[in-house]
Amino acid sequence: MKEKVKSFLKESIKEKVFTGASYAIRKGDMLTINSIGTLGEADQLVNNDTLFDIASCTKLFVSLAFMRLMEEGKLALTDTVERYLPSWREHQAGKITMFQLLTHTSMLPAYIPLYEISKDREGALEMLKHILPRKSSGVEYSCLGFIILGRVLEEVTELPLEEVISCYITHPLGMSNTMYCPIRKNRDNIMPTEYCQWRNRRLIGEVHDENAYHMGGVSGNAGLFSNITDMCRMADAMLWKEEKDQTGRLLDKKTISIMTKNYTGKYEENRGLGWCIKNTPDMTAGEYFSDSSFGHTGYTGTSVWIDPVKDSYAILLTNRVYYSRDVDKIRHVRQVFHNLGML
Repeated sequence: MKEKVKSFLKESIKEKVFTGASYAIRKGDMLTINSIGTLGEADQLVNNDTLFDIASCTKLFVSLAFMRLMEEGKLALTDTVERYLPSWREHQAGKITMFQLLTHTSMLPAYIPLYEISKDREGALEMLKHILPRKSSGVEYSCLGFIILGRVLEEVTELPLEEVISCYITHPLGMSNTMYCPIRKNRDNIMPTEYCQWRNRRLIGEVHDENAYHMGGVSGNAGLFSNITDMCRMADAMLWKEEKDQTGRLLDKKTISIMTKNYTGKYEENRGLGWCIKNTPDMTAGEYFSDSSFGHTGYTGTSVWIDPVKDSYAILLTNRVYYSRDVDKIRHVRQVFHNLGML
């Protein structure tokens, strides 16, 4: 398995799907962590400490923070946005519930280029307040919903979102290399992503997502950077164990069950609270993860899938947008990676 995975990812680098990758595969007590390739087209090799822009995998951390606050009695799934953001009370978006935000059933559109139509973070939030929901029902994966959710968490905790994630998730799990805006913290060993035409520079240590950048680099939809060892800590926390040793615990077992339940099967797209639940054979999880598996992907070429039945997970961090966001070979790579890893 190890050599097949490594060989396949090397071939993907040759095909210019990405310049490098870090990956982890856990099967029971066996854990493989490795890195291959280079930081962009430079000579510096990727290693297990290399930071990647995890893009929409940021949503997992926001969701986990919500669940911790729910365990503390500070939030409920039936709460509406207007409960915490009073200025939204006169708007339809204020009626959206936390459950709808977490399951992508809020009726919000998938995407709006806030960075093009608003001046700053406050202007972007004002734009979101006035959005009219879609007329159709069902699941619509929406980055906008998680921008709103991030703002709600700030209001509930009276902390900036960056501190919310640190206090409730990364610090308790010992994820010292997971952060927003690493370039501002003078971090090096960061995987470059795309050359941004809007910003006129190659992005290294600043978020790829334009809306998240417009929000100051700290947003509920994207913005976190992490490395493979830190991501393993988060995945391990989701594989709740009965041992007496409480190290690595984050949520109660009942909370994890609630979080990873499929709430949207009637819409033919399986969603838990923040997590995608495996449903169809052509999903990025591949064919060997059980139907109880849950995961998420990131636009920059990152993904995590966790299988509680098999006590397994697979995490892949890449910079698939390095050559161009328009080249989409990552779906095939993800499926093959997961299949080879779980064999």
